[in-house]
Amino acid sequence: MTIKRLFPVLMGCLSLAGVAGASSDKIDPLVFARFGRGNEVSVTILCRSQLLDTPGGFARFCAENAARKRSELRTDVVGRLKALAANGEQEAVLKSIGDVAVDRHWIVNALTAELSPRTIEKIAALDEVKYIYAGFSPVTAPGAGRISEVIRPPKREPFRIGDRTVPWNLKGIGVPRVWEKKDNFGDGIVVAMLEHGVDYTHPDLRNNLWVNAGEKPNNGKDDDGNGLIDDYYGYNFRTGSCEVRATTAQQHHGTMTAGIVAGDGTGGTITGVAPRARLMLLSGSGVYAFQYALEQGADVLNMSFSIPYLGNGRGLWRLMAEHTVCAGLVLVSGCGNFQQKAEIPVQIRIPEGIPCIIGAGGVDQEMKVPSFCSLGPVEWASVKFYGDYPLPEGLVKPDVCAFPGAGYPLLGDAGEDYINNRRGNSFSSPHVVGVAALMLSAAPELPAWRIRELLEETANDLPPRGKDPRTGAGLVDAWAAVSAAEAAAHR
Repeated sequence: MTIKRLFPVLMGCLSLAGVAGASSDKIDPLVFARFGRGNEVSVTILCRSQLLDTPGGFARFCAENAARKRSELRTDVVGRLKALAANGEQEAVLKSIGDVAVDRHWIVNALTAELSPRTIEKIAALDEVKYIYAGFSPVTAPGAGRISEVIRPPKREPFRIGDRTVPWNLKGIGVPRVWEKKDNFGDGIVVAMLEHGVDYTHPDLRNNLWVNAGEKPNNGKDDDGNGLIDDYYGYNFRTGSCEVRATTAQQHHGTMTAGIVAGDGTGGTITGVAPRARLMLLSGSGVYAFQYALEQGADVLNMSFSIPYLGNGRGLWRLMAEHTVCAGLVLVSGCGNFQQKAEIPVQIRIPEGIPCIIGAGGVDQEMKVPSFCSLGPVEWASVKFYGDYPLPEGLVKPDVCAFPGAGYPLLGDAGEDYINNRRGNSFSSPHVVGVAALMLSAAPELPAWRIRELLEETANDLPPRGKDPRTGAGLVDAWAAVSAAEAAAHR
């Protein structure tokens, strides 16, 4: 950490002297660092009662629930999480902070608000408060907005490869064999894309949109009563709008990643690993996306982004992710492009550095790690409430690897069907997401954590031998992974 970045944290630590008693230990240094700016501070207040203990609660939950069906876990865990969020602890905090705008969460028993330093110090003394983190970005107040283009996906016929081109990256991870020998194209699986937008009008995507059956598009009403208006294809929590379509060059990133998951080849080239999966389109902070995806029935969630400098906030993300995986949502994230920009162990960030999230690294056609791909390991020993995975061994990441490009076709924009000159571990992640979709299409009731385990067990190991911090367990193998999922489902 540079002196410039360390200074605010040091100043925050020094300000602990101004807080009475043990409550000072419940305020994150990153929050203290913002006290001196004279403004209200965005914080996320973690309440005392949570589903999982840290750091070993996730492993215990998986062991105790190994034989349960994913659908049962979804209902049970979501119900338990919501019950915890309604146990009175959030109400005690609300009573103490008064009349301010608050976002209440249930994926973790927590609240997000912008509060004065005095109020933060006050609530830190409450027994109901476990810790106060620098806050999630608050959700923009839901507005009506409009969906720019409403597409009603046609009735599906059986998928056939026909004369469509299948590019080398899909062949390289064994996808065509799954299609041809198992007749598995990802049918029945919903993949949530957490992006800045997706051009869902692209010919190769428009037939694969998830639709919220409880909503009527563009009527300005919250038809299904979930608090969101016209969330027909998903929701943009960043803007508080139902519009999730990509409209800028920056947002085209989401079109490319979505194409690797489910591009169906209408334009002549099948870019999608699971060309019959449905795409749920989301934007904004992970806490809102996780909750929405679970409630609306998503099976897998892709996160092709990396967040640095979270400090202890990494632990808040980890608890949120562990609850989400327990509830049956497979989480996958690209491992980033920071080999030349950051030191180990911070090349791999959040969310990909979380143990229960499948971190996807990258190799090229020659099975070499490109110079931009982030390397592990990562550490958790410094993170409050965890303290595991100390260096030098740390937590080995990536978990598996795929192809980050360049050199294979991606969905184009502005009238282009395909482009092939982009690269980044953002594109490794949706390869793994697509394979997970194929696995769940074959074995829909496998617990979410089993998907990660089976992906690692069946990956094609690359030197050095065994799981390592360059290529993880190896190159993902769609055929072996789907076969293993089928076998696991019949045990």
